[in-house]
Amino acid sequence: MYKINLFVTLFVCVSYVSGKVNSTEDGTSSRMAWMKSLLDHHDWINVLNGSHNVSEKCESDLRQYLTALNDGLLWASKIYDASGQYSPNMLFGNEFWLGSINACRDLQHKEYYAQTPPFPCTFYVAKINLTVDGDHIPQTRPMLVGQCVPASCDKDDLKSVLDAAETTIVERAVANGFVASFTTLYVRPVPGTYDVLKDFKFHILTTVILTVSVWMLVASAYEGYLERKYRNKEPKDLEVANNNHKPTANNNNTPQASAKNVDNDIKEKDIRRDVCGVWSEILLSFSILSNGRAILSTQKPSDGALTCLHGMRFLSVLWVIMVHTYLTVFYIADNKTMRVVTERNFLYQSVGNASYCVDTFFFISGLLVTVLFLRTEENLLDKPEVRVYSKREVFGMTKSFLVLLSYRVVRLTPAYAFVIGLNELALRYTYDHTVFEPAIFDHINCNHYWWRNLLYINNLFPQKDMCMVWSWYMANDTQFYAVGIILLLISIKHTRFAMVSLILVLVSSWATTIYVSVWHQYKARIQEPFEMFDPLYDKPWSRIGPYLVGMIVGWYLHKTKCQIKMPYWLVAVGWPASLIIIASLIFGMVDGYFEVWPTAFYVSVGHTGWGVALAWISIACCCGYGGLIKSGLSYRGLLPLSRLTYCAYLVHPTIMMYTSFLLDGPLHLENSMVLVIYSGYAVMAFLASFAISLAFEAPAVRLLKIITGGSKSEK
Repeated sequence: MYKINLFVTLFVCVSYVSGKVNSTEDGTSSRMAWMKSLLDHHDWINVLNGSHNVSEKCESDLRQYLTALNDGLLWASKIYDASGQYSPNMLFGNEFWLGSINACRDLQHKEYYAQTPPFPCTFYVAKINLTVDGDHIPQTRPMLVGQCVPASCDKDDLKSVLDAAETTIVERAVANGFVASFTTLYVRPVPGTYDVLKDFKFHILTTVILTVSVWMLVASAYEGYLERKYRNKEPKDLEVANNNHKPTANNNNTPQASAKNVDNDIKEKDIRRDVCGVWSEILLSFSILSNGRAILSTQKPSDGALTCLHGMRFLSVLWVIMVHTYLTVFYIADNKTMRVVTERNFLYQSVGNASYCVDTFFFISGLLVTVLFLRTEENLLDKPEVRVYSKREVFGMTKSFLVLLSYRVVRLTPAYAFVIGLNELALRYTYDHTVFEPAIFDHINCNHYWWRNLLYINNLFPQKDMCMVWSWYMANDTQFYAVGIILLLISIKHTRFAMVSLILVLVSSWATTIYVSVWHQYKARIQEPFEMFDPLYDKPWSRIGPYLVGMIVGWYLHKTKCQIKMPYWLVAVGWPASLIIIASLIFGMVDGYFEVWPTAFYVSVGHTGWGVALAWISIACCCGYGGLIKSGLSYRGLLPLSRLTYCAYLVHPTIMMYTSFLLDGPLHLENSMVLVIYSGYAVMAFLASFAISLAFEAPAVRLLKIITGGSKSEK
């Protein structure tokens, strides 16, 4: 009897514990089962009975589809399969139940399939807000859900069906013992009503492309004709035709040697101008042959000591593309929490702290502007009549400033304007055809605010109103150029005053940045590199430091002619110091964030510190103390790629957004995949850059030289 009672007691206890465990398991599984049953078309028959806002034709086709689905017909199963339902990684950040728009289109091809729907189908994307108790999805999560439905149903019909399903879905959650919410915000068709062929801006862009393309082909054919024509000329005839051409001391007097030298020399544009005239040279400015040779040339440039800058520029653009690749794939990933996991990696700071790659561009710009200006002034010492100062000093300086600024704007704007137009059309088409919801609204902003970009003042406006957000660099660089030219013009007669002014501008930029940072109580975080975009990130007062450091380095290299003798101890200290500065700025955020005052120092002096580190690298490489680093940065194979960095920077985000947001569904994020995608984006960016440079950038540069008489000085 005792044994029986003990057995009964143990049985009751085990049953009680087992019941508690099963209850817990049932409670957990009920939440997942509830999510998996969301938007199950098998239940839509009951939903249709409770909805009174669906058109008659839509309701009829939906009932036919749902009946066939429950009967197991293949065509109905394909419609269901093409619609978005619960997808894995829901608790790992998945916000996309998109189904497949391509599958929805494909199932209707009667020539390929024996069973097809008796009605045409269309695809919609619904945005819903979803919440599941306080643990699974405690905060409202926006979800994008794709739905393949009969084409007789418009977006309002589908919205009515989803609204009617909402009550059933919430009641089912309550029946399972938890609280959940499901709200449909809107429904949109994919694709929408936009027709790119009817867009007037598409007509303008197409006309520009066709006109420039025809002009380039004609110019290339004409240049080919000239080269064949004068290649067959006798050397003596060529010397007469080219008038001023005379063999150098190194030429042999044999007809073969002279012919070879002349054949090489006639490819130079100054000889071509003598033969053909200015109008011919204007046409030839668009030639693919000569422009392509100039861009792809690996010949060491005249500023041989500064070749390390080409490598620095190229590597910086690769860095920019890498960062933008990560930001793009993070946005369309179905495992968004992977971003949090990736950000824990120490090396990810090279992405989160990548704003310094743009500081490299500023440093190089300041250095080159200063060197070129001082070289020009040095060449004009014997020509007082064309010096930048006339009898009236202020008037002369103002005139020179306007000429130099206009030269820069005219040189950069054609390619820039083309990319703005291309970007707007590409984003407008993407928004109409994407199943995602891009965060950039360039199809709206570029339509309204393109003029801010062409005036190079777009960085002075809020980010939400910016066209081509990444073009803030263009505005900053142009504004820095204006400041730099003013300082250089002053330095011609007032060197000390110009230097003091430069230092005051630098210190005031630090003070302003620190004040703004502390005022906003900003704490820099690796997870949010653009948190202070409007107050600090793209503002000239927080970014001018590297540019001014570049100007100082340019002045120093010009004055010393890159002939500097350094003691070995300085070289031994300089290289480690510069590398430590670079490493500390990129990887110094060990805990992933800074407090208020360290942040203020980091975002103000940090950018200038980056310029100081690059200053040592530039001086050491230009003066013969660079070793392997100089050899790598000065590698001649990087010269063509360096020339393409400007257009590559402009166009690569457009390529990323167009290709990414037109995907059929989300990516599953892995670092290895990101590296492969990044490599593809880099290649596509430089290929597109080559085409844009041939069509717009190179011709603009050559036309400016013709207008300003640069060819005469070359001659």
